[in-house]
Amino acid sequence: MRESLRFIGIELAGAKNHKTALAVLEYYPKEGKIFLLDLHDRISGPPQKNGSKIGDQKLLELIGELSKPVPNKVQMGVNVPLELPPCITCTRKTCPLPAQCVVPSIKWMKQITQKNKGHEFTPYTQRPIELWVRHKILPQLPEWAHFEIDETLGGNRAPLTARMNFLKRHLIKTPLLEVLPKLTTAILTSQLGINKRTVSTYRHLEQGAHSREEIIETLAATHGIFIYERDVRKLASSLTAFDALICAYTTLLASTGKTEKIPTGFPNSSGWIHYPRVKPR
Repeated sequence: MRESLRFIGIELAGAKNHKTALAVLEYYPKEGKIFLLDLHDRISGPPQKNGSKIGDQKLLELIGELSKPVPNKVQMGVNVPLELPPCITCTRKTCPLPAQCVVPSIKWMKQITQKNKGHEFTPYTQRPIELWVRHKILPQLPEWAHFEIDETLGGNRAPLTARMNFLKRHLIKTPLLEVLPKLTTAILTSQLGINKRTVSTYRHLEQGAHSREEIIETLAATHGIFIYERDVRKLASSLTAFDALICAYTTLLASTGKTEKIPTGFPNSSGWIHYPRVKPR
């Protein structure tokens, strides 16, 4: 029997809606083959008496079912932060404010901001990795592939970070990796030579379907991922399903040593985003 590894990608949405998506890749190391095994879109829980839907139990049950066939051979990539900003987890009794703080992660944030003449940083909403992506990674990509960096506790990101912090307690046996689908897609599409228009429109909910289909088909053909035509159509029609696939594939790349290593001196205890290696332009 051929041995395989399984990679689950999750595009997490709010617990009370039905926008969470999940993609599963099956990888056979000896043969070097990758298959899109399963795809779940619009995951939600059973209706409750008050009319709301609880998706946590449904999601955890689904992950458990998908993990059973290959125990201890499952890794999961998620699209939301796995760690909180350094000020949120700080246990010091007094706060000297960021400019005078000696906590390693905040000192690092101050140094990279000053070095790159950036705006004031807020270590209670941001983490070092978000500054790293903004100042070190995006400048290496074509300007048309740039995007806004979401803060860990900024806007709609905060409740998703809180939800993931809760789910982590129920996923202690599953290795979790943080992925930023926008970043992985920007890197891969720039390396694949996909045109500017396709990359700039693929996140449009409806108009972007054609662009997402082009990216999926190009990625599948060049990276050896087998995807049924019906799943290609589903991935193209759903941005959340598309991002779930990107999360799963980035996790596979990390498992096979094809993502960037954490740089020396980086305070990785505050969180790290896994992304494909960036080739020099």
